[in-house]
Amino acid sequence: MSQETNYLDFLVQTEKMLRSTGNSLSKINMVLLMLLDYFRTGIRNPVLLVRDNVNNRYNIELAPELTQDERTKANESLASITSKYPRRFAYEQVLFAKEAKSVPITLPEDLIDNEMAFVSIPLGGQEKSSQTGILIAYISADNRLAEHVKLLKALAGYLGFFLNSTTPVSSRIYEEPLQDTFPMVVEGIVGESPAIKQVGEIIKTVASSRASVFIRGESGTGKELIAKNIHNCSLRSRAPFISLNCAAVSENLLLNELFGHEKGAFTGATAVTKGRFEVANGGTLFLDEIGEVSLNFQAKLLRVLQEGEFERLGSNKTIKVDVRIVCATNADIESLVRKRMFREDLYYRLNVLPIWAPSLVDRQEDIPLLARYFLMKLNEEYGKTIVIMDDQLHLLQELNWPGNVRELENFMHRAFLMENNGLINIEGALKTMRPIGTVNPPSSGKAALPKPNKLERTKPKIEVEEKLAIESALSESKGIQVKAAQILGISLRQLRYRITKYDIAVRRIRA
Repeated sequence: MSQETNYLDFLVQTEKMLRSTGNSLSKINMVLLMLLDYFRTGIRNPVLLVRDNVNNRYNIELAPELTQDERTKANESLASITSKYPRRFAYEQVLFAKEAKSVPITLPEDLIDNEMAFVSIPLGGQEKSSQTGILIAYISADNRLAEHVKLLKALAGYLGFFLNSTTPVSSRIYEEPLQDTFPMVVEGIVGESPAIKQVGEIIKTVASSRASVFIRGESGTGKELIAKNIHNCSLRSRAPFISLNCAAVSENLLLNELFGHEKGAFTGATAVTKGRFEVANGGTLFLDEIGEVSLNFQAKLLRVLQEGEFERLGSNKTIKVDVRIVCATNADIESLVRKRMFREDLYYRLNVLPIWAPSLVDRQEDIPLLARYFLMKLNEEYGKTIVIMDDQLHLLQELNWPGNVRELENFMHRAFLMENNGLINIEGALKTMRPIGTVNPPSSGKAALPKPNKLERTKPKIEVEEKLAIESALSESKGIQVKAAQILGISLRQLRYRITKYDIAVRRIRA
């Protein structure tokens, strides 16, 4: 096969690979491996650098011929070079001999004595702020050098087009209206308020980073939706997005869910089962309610974050994974750290990129928009044309929504089902509601959910009310925690966590 035919065949196979289904990074990695197979004697150490939009630096994303230690050293060298010379790799360049020794990527040992040239080609084209990455490699400095450089330029063009067309990292994806009448800052997040627009901008910024993300905010503010958008806007978008509510399962089950188990690891373990870390390999793992896990589990999670490895239950075989961790909580993590109920080192490891999900109190101007959006979805689901009047939208805006967007959505569903002559029944739905902690429903709609002063909805007051509710449930159940958890509608582990958090004397209540 002639060299020209070889080039053409490689590019055809590259296009087929990039068009196939699967994880974007896995497909590009296969292309780099194919490059080595086709041109092993002429091209070595192909590396893909991807820009982190958070710190505006390039990191090695793929490097088939580099060991983990070599990648770590190369990334450190890259950070040093690009901090001094920000546009060091902004242009196509070919370096020879001594010049090539100053670059961060080392030659394979079997080529140290060979005459090699270092090639660097931006994927987005020269001097383009939109460039998503850089393709670099070593090429034999022989009579085929010019042809190999042309091949790498063609490959960089393929990869640049592929990354820009499959990864919605840039703002262009959000300039297209997803709904004609419902502006969205990102997919599924409706709103025009400054608070929610800021969240959208942060999502676009952090999506391309490899760092952990910590989403904070009250219950019902859409933390999982934010996590999904971070995943969908990243290079991992075609890999799995796996989620787990840490507060919904016991600690033993939590370890099994995340790390998996070997056959015979415990009674009933009849087969090898992968944990969610393995299933999410190459993608994103979302851990909700991370503030409720034990210190023992926190130590295990910290190891995975630091080393990217773990063992299944019942096994001593170490498994390595490449997973981005996104966590969320509505707890006061800083307070838990001070009380030594949450590891400080894990807190700093998770809190690299914090995002605060705003409550409806902080985005009240979005309430009419959200109400109409939920109504549109309900009409589509039930095949109806129920409408809502402007005065009803104003009424919704005046009410307090402690459950935030989730509560508003559920309320709209209730009001929709109670519709009267094609009009949504807001007043009727209000009469069926009761404030948390009351026994009898309120006599009038507007009294059901009084609009509070913003200063009244501070965390201390919420914590006081939560503590009183727990003490009341414990008193009603005569100190039996299982019954108290059922009364409160939470798990036993969640109850015990809050008993410890608020230092509640259960024995005294039982007495």
